[in-house]
Amino acid sequence: MTLSRFRLALAGIAGVVAVGVSGCSEPTQGTASPVPSGASQSGSPSSSGSDNVEAPRVAAPVNVDKYLADPCSMLTPSQLSALQLSQPEADKASSSVGCGWRFSDGYTAVSATFLTTVKNGLTNTYRQNAFGYYKDGYFEPTVVSGFPAVLANTADRRSQGQVTMLVGVSDQTEMVVLIQGSPGSNATTAATNVTKAVLSTMQGT
Repeated sequence: MTLSRFRLALAGIAGVVAVGVSGCSEPTQGTASPVPSGASQSGSPSSSGSDNVEAPRVAAPVNVDKYLADPCSMLTPSQLSALQLSQPEADKASSSVGCGWRFSDGYTAVSATFLTTVKNGLTNTYRQNAFGYYKDGYFEPTVVSGFPAVLANTADRRSQGQVTMLVGVSDQTEMVVLIQGSPGSNATTAATNVTKAVLSTMQGT
């Protein structure tokens, strides 16, 4: 399987936003487009107060303009070597900007993507969860290198080596790290390690 043939689609509550990444040829459901105001699982107005749900604030936000222009620079050559990643491939669409890489095993792949149409950062994911968007999958808040993050997807395929991590790099900017590995592989650890490396680059450390 060539890297250019791999694309994962992130499905939002109001539609589907295609995000170019690296990993497998089968689409997966995740988080992408903004939550519409007053929406509910059934599409009818909700009075549950979900619009008031907020993600944890980003204590030390980073400016991602440089990486929107050159997304594959999110990982430096030394980081690529340490993570055993290669074959960077940038992808820019109307709704997202990202880069995909392949691990040295020739199968496992990863992407880091900015959701450029989401204007309220990780709060969008928290509100989707409040609407019940992840009820058939998983939603697990965490922290990576001091940044608020969530492991979340509408279907739980972690046992198959597939993990989605969403990170608030600022209060307005959300990044998605996707891992597609082999069944039984520790994709959560791989996603965390890649996220740490990307955040280190952005912080200049």
